[in-house]
Amino acid sequence: MRKILIADDHSLFSSGMSALFVRAGYEVVGTVEKGNDVLYEVITHHPDILILDLNLPKKNGLEVLKEVRAYSRDLIILVVTMYNDRTLINSVRKEGANGYFLKNSGQTELLEAAAKLKPGDFMVSVTVENSNSADPSDLVEDEFDRLIKLTVREKEILKLLVQGLSSKEIGEYLEISPSTVDTHRKNMLKKLSFNKVSELVSYAFRNNLV
Repeated sequence: MRKILIADDHSLFSSGMSALFVRAGYEVVGTVEKGNDVLYEVITHHPDILILDLNLPKKNGLEVLKEVRAYSRDLIILVVTMYNDRTLINSVRKEGANGYFLKNSGQTELLEAAAKLKPGDFMVSVTVENSNSADPSDLVEDEFDRLIKLTVREKEILKLLVQGLSSKEIGEYLEISPSTVDTHRKNMLKKLSFNKVSELVSYAFRNNLV
């Protein structure tokens, strides 16, 4: 029986994913909520497949991917995330992931990937939007223009948002009030022309601010 480890900080999602794979005949050896615990669980349980979210507290999923892949070249790593972003897809592929799926991807597609993918393979979910029409040079210039708009404090807060910290936790860490954190977050959304914090997090990954 093949073994699966699930790394996601949302317990409802982990529970649903566990039930899906158990029904399909897999053994779920554990669920992990914090990024800095994933490598230990991989070493302890020796899973065949790792389901990995990118937005994990304590250590983000991209960092986790790097260290887990350094430990094992044979482990199948499937990134399952909310971020539909081609730059992130390229990043996780470069770091050795075997698949990139959205959290609204079909169950059948994910199960097929788990069953068929081998070390060295890479698969992107059919639910990922095709964004190949954009000129890469335009994207780079646009990202640079956005990046220089952020202050040092805003970049600090953005790094902590990626780690999944709340406004209260960020405020305690930086010794500022939660309301000040909220103000900085709103300013970042406005400066970067984003509507949601998830877009800020995706932006942070793309620009190596994590």
